[in-house]
Formats: sequence, C-alpha cells, structure tokens
Amino acid sequence: MSFSNPEVFWFLLLLAPMGLFLFWAHRRSKGELLRIGGAWRGHRLHAVHLLKNFLSAILLLSTFFLLVTAWSGPSWGRAPVEEPQEGLDIALAIDVSRSMTATDVLPSRLAQAEDVIQVVLSAFPSARFSLVAFAGAAVTLTPLTADRTELTRWVGELGPGVLSSTGSDLEAGVDEALRTVSYSAARHRAILVLSDGESRDGNVLLAARHASAMGVAVFTVAVGTLEGGSIPDKDGFLKDSLGFQVQTRRVDTNLKTLAAETGGRFFVAGDRSAVRQLQDLLSNFGNPASRGGVSLVAVPRYRVFLMLAFVTLTGFMVVRIVPWKGVF
Repeated sequence: MSFSNPEVFWFLLLLAPMGLFLFWAHRRSKGELLRIGGAWRGHRLHAVHLLKNFLSAILLLSTFFLLVTAWSGPSWGRAPVEEPQEGLDIALAIDVSRSMTATDVLPSRLAQAEDVIQVVLSAFPSARFSLVAFAGAAVTLTPLTADRTELTRWVGELGPGVLSSTGSDLEAGVDEALRTVSYSAARHRAILVLSDGESRDGNVLLAARHASAMGVAVFTVAVGTLEGGSIPDKDGFLKDSLGFQVQTRRVDTNLKTLAAETGGRFFVAGDRSAVRQLQDLLSNFGNPASRGGVSLVAVPRYRVFLMLAFVTLTGFMVVRIVPWKGVF
C-alpha cells in the first residue's frame, strides 16, 4: 500500500485529545444520569450508558481515522493504463571519435553523418531534438529543443575536438541519448545513432536492453565503408606504435544489434533510398494517431475508506440517537 499524501497522518495525533474529551464527557454525563434516574436505577442505567458511550466513542474515533486515511490517498495493486502519445522526440547520438574523420567516404564519415542529420532536421519541423556527441565518453550538446538554429550551430561544430576522451563507446552514447528523452514519456521517443560502428569500450547489448526497457526504439545509421580507410593526422595519416597506418572499417554488427534489440532499423548512410525509408519510419512512428504506450499505475482506494467512514458514522448516529427501548 502506498499513500499520495502521507503527511496528513499527522492529524491522527488528534485522536488522543479527542479520546480524552469523550472520556471527560462520559464522566460528566454519568453524574447527571444518576441525579435524574435515582439510585434505584443507577446501576442499570450506568451499565447501559457506559456501553452506549463506549460504542459511540469507538465509532466516532474510527470515522475520524478512516476519513484521514482516505485523505492520505491510499492505493494498492496495479492496473494497466493506456497513455496517449503525441509529438515526436528524437535524440541524435553522433560518433565524434577520430575514426569518424576517415575519408573512405568523401569528404569524411563525420560529414556524411552531418548530412543525414540535416535531412532529418528539415523533415520533421514539429519534432524536438536533442544532440549527443560521444567517443570514449558522451556529452549532451543540446537538450530536447525545437530550436533549429541552435541545433544547426552545434552540428556544424561537431568533431573530435568536442570531447577530450579518446576511444569509442556506443553504450555511453546510447545511454546519454536515452537520458535526454527519459522524461518525455507522453511523446513518441526515438534515438538515432550515427556511427561507423566501432566500439572498443562499453557493452552494446546492455545499452540496447536499457533502451528497450524504456520503450525507446534505436535507429542506427552506419557511415563509412566495409573496406575502410585511413585516419587523417597532422603528419598525413594516423600510425600505430610500429609506424603502420591505422585502418578503420565500418562495423555493422554493433549497429544492427542496437536496432534489432529495440525495435528500430539499421540503415547505411550512403544509400539515398535508405535515408528516405528512415524518414518514412520516423514519420509513422511519430504519428499522433498511432497507439500510445501502456503503463502500470497504482489503483487509488480512497473510496473504500470513505465508504467505511460512512458506515461507522451511521453506526455512531444510530447508537447516540436511537433510544434503547426499556432503558433510554
């Protein structure tokens, strides 16, 4: 059992002074009764008077207790409630690790991802977007907003310099994107991940299960090629400790896992028809006429206590008002 207004239970402290007042009233009425009834009926009258006062006091105090309990908003049990969802919130999670600067697609993987973002931003003018950049860690650049100017400004500044961390952690990116839409359950929610799929840190499957548990679909867009390419560096191309050029290749497995586990879809950025399919899916996903989510909510039970309070109050009135034939 839970209570929406537990603070009202402080009023139950009034039960003690109420009980003392009723006891004082009983003692006072006892003397009055003996004077009216006389000594010859005193014992019988006192016994019945005590019984009536005891019953009425219990019923009155019970009524007060039940009313306070009803006021506290008691609830127990769970019932499924359909939640209508209107509007669309999309978290854009973009990989800004150094591998995204590879030029196996021109002008770069990052530029290709930015083009997809611009297409999505223009396709959904009424949607809200958040922008998350991730590499070895993740950071929210903009929370959910409909301000396209602010979003476009940040998209233009994306690059490895946005984060000081190195590496690539898809789990961190998805979890941060999930956090930005976690409070908007009344709207349709989705995460769009744009990455080459490389993830040397984190657990992609765990991130997918986090999103799935919250009912958020993850759509993934792979950038780059399966053949791969070199990573530009100030002296030409990035080399390993042995002096060989570092090669980076698109990894579809991680991105497909994210999409499959959450009810999303996997796409390849270079395929124009795939980008159109992505727009169509998000359009259907955010349709206000589509079905909302279902959640379990606590069932309010204050009516039970109100009914019981009505019963005890009725009993109090019967005991106090209705005469006991042959005695009162």
